[in-house]
Amino acid sequence: MAGHTVRLVAIQRIAGRDLWVLPATFRDLWALARLQRACFERRQAYSFFAFLVLWMWPGVRVLVARVGDELVGSIVGDRRGRHARVLNLCVSPAWRRRGIGTVLLAALERELAADLYTLMVEDKNAPAFALYRRFGYVPVAEIRHYYGRNRHGVLMQKRRGEHASWHE
Repeated sequence: MAGHTVRLVAIQRIAGRDLWVLPATFRDLWALARLQRACFERRQAYSFFAFLVLWMWPGVRVLVARVGDELVGSIVGDRRGRHARVLNLCVSPAWRRRGIGTVLLAALERELAADLYTLMVEDKNAPAFALYRRFGYVPVAEIRHYYGRNRHGVLMQKRRGEHASWHE
């Protein structure tokens, strides 16, 4: 992080190393697009241009997780009034199951500080579904074929104070 002025959102020890959560910079956008392709099918992965628009859009937060100089995860969310959405959470396959998604989700919730949070998760994505349940998100609807043929989405919500996150 030498030579950069950054606003640290969170720091956590992961596998004996520091995990830094920071707002994304313009320089991160290409790496974020590459990370998306490692995490999602090409048609669902956010592109450089999608990240550019999100990064510039008022009210949107794009956070990155770094271990050293390696970008290992990201999360995107937005807030309008008292309602926030978790739009995308991505952790590098090589860094999964180490708590990075937990740190990113907690950091985004702190950044957005909303009364109501919503997100969409694929019904077959058991690790993501379990993470969101641990944070107090509850399923409220199923959207058939949201992610493609026979790939259904589950709309989940969380109201502040109803279910405490580990960081509250």
